[in-house]
Amino acid sequence: MSRRLTEDFGKLSSFLCSYDLSAYTACQQQINECKSMHKKLYGLMIFSAEYNCQNKYTFFSKFIEEMSSDLLLSLFNWIQGMYKPAKLELRCAIENFLKAVLFLSDAEIIQEKSVYEIFDVAKADKHFQTEFGKKRIELLRNDYSTLCRTVHSDPLQIHSTSALNLLPQYNMDLSTEFVNLYIRIVENSLGILYINYPVIVDNMHPENKKDFLDSLSKTTKKEIVGILYG
Repeated sequence: MSRRLTEDFGKLSSFLCSYDLSAYTACQQQINECKSMHKKLYGLMIFSAEYNCQNKYTFFSKFIEEMSSDLLLSLFNWIQGMYKPAKLELRCAIENFLKAVLFLSDAEIIQEKSVYEIFDVAKADKHFQTEFGKKRIELLRNDYSTLCRTVHSDPLQIHSTSALNLLPQYNMDLSTEFVNLYIRIVENSLGILYINYPVIVDNMHPENKKDFLDSLSKTTKKEIVGILYG
């Protein structure tokens, strides 16, 4: 190895040995953002656990669990300032959500490779036939397209990097953009689950039901309750 190569590897090794995520607590905005995303993720995990308790385990359960895993990994990347991989996992979460709900109507959907084809199927699926559902599938598609532009390195989405050897770091603007996407995607997904499976929610353990409903915005809850119960 050359001297410069050895020195550079030494710096990288030192960085890895001292890597510590606790620095995120120094930024109150980042803490607040993390709480907001965790609240949505927790609601999804509650629905997943309750659905599995009340029904036979199927591919629906498998894909919802995979979605939860995608969202957790996305959050983990975000907290390190790794915004592109965070968005990649968020995109995967949308794919797994669609396959989960569509599987209940068409088991062959899990074989479909084109996500835009899956979106087309979703438009005609029973889960998205209410005005609420139609609006949510469009919002999910728009957010999916936004994430694709980042993942595929659209020149307009490529941001400058620091001279710190391309290592990730917190960026307030990029973080805010990601958090808004994350919260909106999970909120819309939870809304679709609630409006289509109110019996699951009604039969939840009281504490789980409270936490699930608390994970939804007041606007979403009011709209769904109005549709379900007049």
